[in-house]
Amino acid sequence: MRVVQRTFARAGIELAFSQGMRPKPRLSLPLPLPTGAAALDELAVVEVAEDTPAVALGERLRALRAAAADGFSFERLTLAEARVRPQPVAAGYECRVTAPAVAVEAALAALAAAPELPVERHSPKGSRAFDLKKYVSGLASSPHGAATKVCFTLRYGPDGSARVDEVVAALADRLGIEPVVLDLVRTHVDWKGLQPRPPVAA
Repeated sequence: MRVVQRTFARAGIELAFSQGMRPKPRLSLPLPLPTGAAALDELAVVEVAEDTPAVALGERLRALRAAAADGFSFERLTLAEARVRPQPVAAGYECRVTAPAVAVEAALAALAAAPELPVERHSPKGSRAFDLKKYVSGLASSPHGAATKVCFTLRYGPDGSARVDEVVAALADRLGIEPVVLDLVRTHVDWKGLQPRPPVAA
């Protein structure tokens, strides 16, 4: 959030602010990243202080790209006529686990073949039981040095989605290892009503 806000400031594009005692910039990331994750394809919704004609979007995009810090870039800008609340449909993830590739492949096959994957989520508000298979697809793996890279997709619906750590915990349980997530990257997000970009290789 701070990186986006500062980049707009360096590019000379003034953000709109909320009203009240403590005004805040009208800026949101509709699908926040898991803690410690990197991202290759994210969406920010920003309200600017003045009207921006569609013909000026190219100029604004060039200014944002020039102002962006290393490791952060703007791919495209889309003009919305009203405040929008984008809804995620699916998100792709990659991470590493410290287990042999053959064992991980077998464990993923077992997860894919299981009729259901019951998970119980605990929080201060109580516990919730659900079937992990409802939200996970595209399980795949490949050797990555001494570890193994795991890829999967989380689907989102009206009742939310699973978490990355829940997917890794289910895999780690099959492998008999600690459910530690290494080098977590969100490769892409598909949004309802927005044309998806091709997935980016991590």
